[in-house]
Order: sequence, then C-alpha cells, then structure tokens
Amino acid sequence: MEGIFVALAIPFKNGRLDVESLVRHVESLTKAGVDGFYPFGTTSQGPYLTIDERREVLEVIMSHTNKQLIVHVFSFDWGDVVETVRLAERFGAAAISSIPPIYYKPDYETLRRYYSKLSELTKLPIFIYNIPQNTGFNVTPDLVARLISDGVRIVGVKDSTGDITQIMGHVRLGITVLNGADSTILPALMVGAKGCISAMANVLPEVMREMFDDFKAGKLQSAVERQDLIARVRELIRDYPGVDAYYKLVHLLRYDFGTVKEPYLRSLSDEEVQKLRDGLVRLGLKPRL
Repeated sequence: MEGIFVALAIPFKNGRLDVESLVRHVESLTKAGVDGFYPFGTTSQGPYLTIDERREVLEVIMSHTNKQLIVHVFSFDWGDVVETVRLAERFGAAAISSIPPIYYKPDYETLRRYYSKLSELTKLPIFIYNIPQNTGFNVTPDLVARLISDGVRIVGVKDSTGDITQIMGHVRLGITVLNGADSTILPALMVGAKGCISAMANVLPEVMREMFDDFKAGKLQSAVERQDLIARVRELIRDYPGVDAYYKLVHLLRYDFGTVKEPYLRSLSDEEVQKLRDGLVRLGLKPRL
C-alpha cells in the first residue's frame, strides 16, 4: 500500500450523518486521484461514531469509489471493535488500523495483548496508528520492533508525530510507513515512507496528487512548492479545536459540507470561519462566497 490515503472527513447535519455531502465528497476525492480512504480515525471523529454510522459510511464509500480502504477500528467498547473489523472484511478493506488503548496509559504488555487480540480477529493486515498528541502515548520504533519480534502481525504504521527521525526508525524495520502529519509529507517520503494518510487531502487532494507524482518523477522543486502550500494552509487551522476547521476548509474551497458531531466537538463560529476565509485569500487561494 502506497500513495495518498484520505483521513476522511465525515460530515454531520442536525446531528445526523450528512449522506448527500459524504457521497459528493467521496466522488470528488476519487476524481481528484487519491489512492485510498482511511475512515474512522481522528478527522472522521471515529471514537464518536456508532456502529450503524460506521456501516453507513462504509456503504457510501464502497458504492462510490473503487479505491483502497484502510479502516480504523478503535472503539472504547471491544464489541464495537469486533463489529468494525467484521465490517472492514465485509466491505473489502485492504487493511485495518488502530490507535493503542487510551485514557489509561498502556505499558508494553498492554500493547502486545491489544494488537495480538486484533490479529486473532482477522487475517487483514494491521497498521498501528500512532498519534501521541491525542492518545498521550508514543508507539516508538523500538516498541513496534518488540511487537513484531513477539509475533504480533503488524505490517505498518501510520505515524502522525511529524518526527522525521522517528519515521526513519519505522522505515528501518522494513514495514510500510504512512505519514500522518500534513506538514511533513514530503520529508517523510524522502526518507522512505510509502505515502500518507492525510487530513488535508480532504481539502487539497489535487495538490496532494501533484506533490506525490512530482516526488516520484524526481521533480523535487515542484514537490517542495506544493508541500509548502499544504503546510501553510495547515498552519491556518493550528489553533482551532477539534477537526471542524478541516470541514470548514472543504466548505470554503470545494463545496457545501456538513459539520462535526456535536456536542463531542464544536463547530467553528462565523467569526472563526471568516478568519479562515481571510487567511486563504492571503495565501492566494479563492474561497467560495
């Protein structure tokens, strides 16, 4: 697995899944040339989605694209993890993924047991999703190496630390590394990552496609320019809470789009959206009216 996977934004409207917006979004991203979809992670508001919502999202994805699918399966309820794994199998996922157990900081043995249990559930390849800024726990290359040595069937890591030294450590293990930090996609590719799982791909999928293709073709200056634009747009939303800023960027730069699932997360205010709009204009982009 390599290329551009979208950490899929999943829109809601009046507290319910906005299916119309989601269909349009999946079709548009497919047309833009992304390589795959990664639902139910951070940008998807994954921990807050019910099994019925997860099932409906997967039905939309698989009805409107033929791209690869990596399904993030974590839930606080193990029964929901099992059901999400079954959904991933049913809808033809190429792999599953999960953050480590959260809230109570895990030790190595907890990690080993958790990912071993996942391995027992399915024959699908398993990616560790490492996002310590959200989970409070960093799954380092040394820990991944121990898991593999102990027979846990880990084939790759989505690493969202933005730490290139850590990315290189994962690459040295010989596993598939997908970068999850939008500001360091190109540097990660240069040290051996196979691609990215990107929130910003919801917003600028064409730019992502061009950057990846430029890198593969050896057109590094062009790739750097596109990475710079991605990083500058990402910087605009750095201080906003949750993930609704990504949803508003989709709305401003692409088409009408829903919002987050309240009250777990909050929508941006009109003033915050206007500030985003002004920032996009300063970058030379043309937000919708």
